[in-house]
Parts: sequence; C-alpha cells; structure tokens
Amino acid sequence: MTIRPWIAASLSVLTLAAWSPTEPPVVKRYRIDFKTTQTVDLSALGQGEQKTELSSTGFVSVTTADSAGGKAITAVLDSLTVGEGSPLPPEMAAGAKGTTWHGYQSATGKMGELKASTENPVAAGLEGLIRSLFPPVKPGTREGATWTDTTETNTQSGLSVRTVTNYAASGGFLDGMKVLQVAGASSQAMSGTQEGPQGSMAIEGTGGGTGTWFLGADGTTLRATYSGTQNLAVSGSFAPEPIPRSR
Repeated sequence: MTIRPWIAASLSVLTLAAWSPTEPPVVKRYRIDFKTTQTVDLSALGQGEQKTELSSTGFVSVTTADSAGGKAITAVLDSLTVGEGSPLPPEMAAGAKGTTWHGYQSATGKMGELKASTENPVAAGLEGLIRSLFPPVKPGTREGATWTDTTETNTQSGLSVRTVTNYAASGGFLDGMKVLQVAGASSQAMSGTQEGPQGSMAIEGTGGGTGTWFLGADGTTLRATYSGTQNLAVSGSFAPEPIPRSR
C-alpha cells in the first residue's frame, strides 16, 4: 500500500503572558487548526484509489518552566472538534480530551521526546503538531541566522522518523508587533511496523514540508503554519505488493 498525504496546520496563541525565570510558570493557550487529505491506492487489491479528508480544531494549554538550564514542557489537550464530514467519530475526538504530553527543551532550543499520558490514537496524531510549537531556535538568535537541525523520533503508532530541517531567521511584524520570523524546509525518512486488522504491516516512506514561525521577544511561538506531504508504502501478507499511501 502506498500512501501520499498532505497536511496543513496553523497554530496561534489565544492568550499570552510575560514570563521570566523569577516568576511562576505561565500557561499559554493555543488554537490548532489542521486539515489532512489521505489517498490510498488499492490497485493491488483490485480496487481503485480511496481518499479521506479530515479537518479538526483543537485547543492546547502549554506550561513552560525553568529546568536544568532548559525548559520543562507540559501540554494538555483541552478540546478537539472534528469538521463536518470527517470519518473520525466525534466520540473518538472527545476521548482524546485531557491527554497530557511532557517534554524538555534544552538551552540550545532543541526539543526532546514528548511522552503522552495515553495511547489514544487520535492524540498520537497530534504529537507532531504539539512539537511544532517549539522550533529549535537558540536564545539570542538574530535576523540573518541560518542553521540545520536533525531529529529522530519514535511515534506512538510505531514509526521511526528522521527529519532534517534547514532554518533561516528574518525580521518581521505580526499584528503590529516586531517579531523574529523563522522559515523552515524539511525532509523526512520513515520506517516501522504496525499491527492492523489484517495482520502486521511494514511501512517505509519519505516526506517533506515547509513551515513559518513568528516568535516573540521571549522566544515564544505566537503563530505558526506548516504544510507537508508523506509518501508511504505499506506491505504485508494481506496484499501481493506494497500499497501506496499518501497524505
């Protein structure tokens, strides 16, 4: 099975509060809007392409606190609402409410592994969006800076993902406020196995995307957008040849 996915997401801060090391942690609330279109080519099974679209809106509360020279991150999914016509049942989305992720952002801006409090499959799909709230930007980064970041993560769904992203910082304004604008272009390599109704599935694929972040004076993400694609091949005993899948 081959999968080619397209994902678009936008993040924005609804409420922000100034924070400094001498003050207690402050909770910031983000609204996340995202849309996914997934196409599965079932020609190997005697069927044609199947397309599924999913759009959702979620609200996430993020708490940041000083810890060992970096920042301890706690993110909580306050709510998730699926769009009209979505194949995801509303009760499954509601079941993801309250999921909590814990992570750590080093003094260099590098975000480590996020650990979720639940294995809810819907929440697992949000992990990448939560991570995207914290681009790897070193404190003091100025306009004109460029750098490359490599991350290796393991998702709850069983995939190992290696992502290489090239970043560039420039000046900009957001709602009349001067901000640091960061642009990123990434490429991905993915592999892993998953258990499905028809048995074990091996997954291999690549992906890529672009993103833009607007950061405040304290390095906080004020707003961000991201779009990307993934092209996967899913194989197993259920099909005579790998099935292409994209989103």
